[in-house]
Amino acid sequence: MGTENPYPQQTSANTATPWLRGGPAVDVDLDGLREYARLLASQQADIAARSRYLTPLSEMPDGAFNGDVLGEADAVRAGLQGNAAELGVYLSKLAESLGNVASAAQTIAESYRSGDAVSAASLNDVLFAFGDKSVPRPAGLPENLGATYVEQQMAGSAGASAPPPANSPLWRDGPVTPVSAYQTVQTSTGPNGERREVSTVSVPGGVTTATTTIVDRSGETVSATTTRTSHRVDGPIRTTTVETFGADGKLTATTETRSRYEGSTVTEQTTETVDAEGRTTSLTTEKVDPVTRESTTSTFQPDESGLLEETNRVSTGTRTSGPVVSG
Repeated sequence: MGTENPYPQQTSANTATPWLRGGPAVDVDLDGLREYARLLASQQADIAARSRYLTPLSEMPDGAFNGDVLGEADAVRAGLQGNAAELGVYLSKLAESLGNVASAAQTIAESYRSGDAVSAASLNDVLFAFGDKSVPRPAGLPENLGATYVEQQMAGSAGASAPPPANSPLWRDGPVTPVSAYQTVQTSTGPNGERREVSTVSVPGGVTTATTTIVDRSGETVSATTTRTSHRVDGPIRTTTVETFGADGKLTATTETRSRYEGSTVTEQTTETVDAEGRTTSLTTEKVDPVTRESTTSTFQPDESGLLEETNRVSTGTRTSGPVVSG
């Protein structure tokens, strides 16, 4: 038996939600709601774009404590990677929540788009916008809005979700099958019966060509891209060039990575991606101080005018050697 609540009146007052049972009409500023939805959607996209800059948080501990290390060091590595994973999940859920609120605001605005710029909305319409199916559907809401994911799936192929992107972790990789001495094929399956096929042709000393084809669950080809990877050595500089072509065979992007070596150590590296028109879409530079051996990685993105601006910088100290443990 649990302890009886000694404060029933206070509990009732603090947990009561009379505002969910109706009330006075709420004035809706449609223009303000649409702008609010647009800003939230923009923040969602910004979080999603910047989250990839946090990749070093999970990669660096693995590189720092890799191999045969003390148990304490392994525990530190696991803790750091666990914290990085939790931060990634938090940012993912934050972006998802911003998108949900943006969609709800847009739904409310669309419910009253045929009325005046300022209309009266009941709280039932707000509840419907947030997914409460127990309230009636707003009369002014267009038929193509307000359907759940399950309802879209049941509506037929028109509401079916698109296959995951080619680099999505949702693909379940199958075995790599050799076709010839220089060609292999790997087939992966998606969460809803989609298929991804990667055919790779690698000639010794030549160019490596990989063609990725994505087929939806109905057997229709959704996308087909081809990459050609080549390497060049000019003294201490090694250059890797990756060209990406669309299904029509036209060049869509080129990524070039230039690495400067001192012996077997990379002292400077630049990775630049340009589009079909030759405009830089991303630039990453990594420099290692020749004295302190500290590394600084900077990422640049074009602004609205097309000029590159630094959007992220990561500095790491010199790598230290672990102690030699004798038996």
